Amino acid sequence: MKKITAFLLTACLLLSACGEAKKEPEERSTVNIEKRANGLAYEKGQNKPFTGVFEGYYRNGYKKAEIHFKNGKQHGVAKMWHENGQQSNEAYFYEGKLEGMATEWFANGQKNKDRIFKDGKLLTSMD
Repeated sequence: MKKITAFLLTACLLLSACGEAKKEPEERSTVNIEKRANGLAYEKGQNKPFTGVFEGYYRNGYKKAEIHFKNGKQHGVAKMWHENGQQSNEAYFYEGKLEGMATEWFANGQKNKDRIFKDGKLLTSMD
């Protein structure tokens, strides 16, 4: 542990001596939500279940996810993207359960599969 701490301290001193280090972009989101023991999503520091849209972004600035919530449950469309900007998933939720068509794509944009859900249960998978 002392060796790691000494190494990190030395690295920090060297970086600061060479000028300002270039800061790596970080993944970010529009709202900081957490899933609690009751299974609902809450904005951190809030006591009311989250209603709104969560958006997450990769370090490169491309959108990673867009997920709609109502009263702490996924409700409406949920979309996700690969790091290269191609869409990876699209699904619909009704009160926290998958409902209807859910589609997956490969990173090259080619469709992988469609699945159909009813009340959160898989009815059909089309590869």
